[in-house]
Order: sequence, then C-alpha cells, then structure tokens
Amino acid sequence: MQAQPVILGLLNNQNISVREVSEISKVPFSTLNNAMKKPIETWSIRVLNAFALALNQAPSKLLEILQPNGYELRIDNDAQTIQGVYIPDKVLFTQIRFVVENQHLEGWKPDKKDIEYLLDRAYNPDPELDDAIDKLVGDKVDAR
Repeated sequence: MQAQPVILGLLNNQNISVREVSEISKVPFSTLNNAMKKPIETWSIRVLNAFALALNQAPSKLLEILQPNGYELRIDNDAQTIQGVYIPDKVLFTQIRFVVENQHLEGWKPDKKDIEYLLDRAYNPDPELDDAIDKLVGDKVDAR
C-alpha cells in the first residue's frame, strides 16, 4: 500500500510539511520523500519514527493508521482454542464456538478478552442475567 496519500493527509490535517518533519526528526528530506513513494512495508523504523514524532503519535499507532490489520477469527478445533484461549471442556468449547461463529457472522469481532469473558460467564453465570433471560423467553435458563 502506498503511504503517500495517507501520510500527506495526516500531515495536512496537522499543517505540517514533509520538510518540517525532516527538521523535527533530523531525518533527511530526501529519505522521507523517497519513503513516501514506496510501500509502507519497506519503510525503515527511522522513517516511521520521524513521521510519528512530527505527528505526535506513537509509532505503533501511526503504523496501525497507515497499515490497518485485518481481523481474523482464529478457531482451532484440535487445540480447543478460540482467539488463543484454551477451553478445556469439549462440550463448552463447542457451545462457545457456536455462539462466537454465529455472532461473528452478524459482525462481531471478538478478541481474546471477549472469549475470556464468555468462558468466565460460562463457569460463573450471573443469576440476574439468567432471570432477565427467563423473563424474555419465558423459560428457565440452565447455564450448566
């Protein structure tokens, strides 16, 4: 991905020129200018740090803006993991996997903390939440 349109937009929003980035960071203008014409993957840490410094951003945050990560739902049936969270009980793993996959189809992008929360709720159900669900569906919920 060419970084030039994105980085120029960020600099423009802050009223900063590439020449000013060079002065602030002590990285030669030609180095910055050449880097902007190339894919982000080829940038040196020095170049990324120069732009991050001028934009008052953490380099990792700037990299995320310039090169957003794609989301990936990682389920390993053999290892019984979802997003890297091991679920020791096979039946519980299957149930949580079903919920996660269905909600993922609806647009949910769970991360490791979300899966850890689901696992915790499965082992430690919330009686108030169970009562609220009972009222909604008219059935007694058995979380175990």
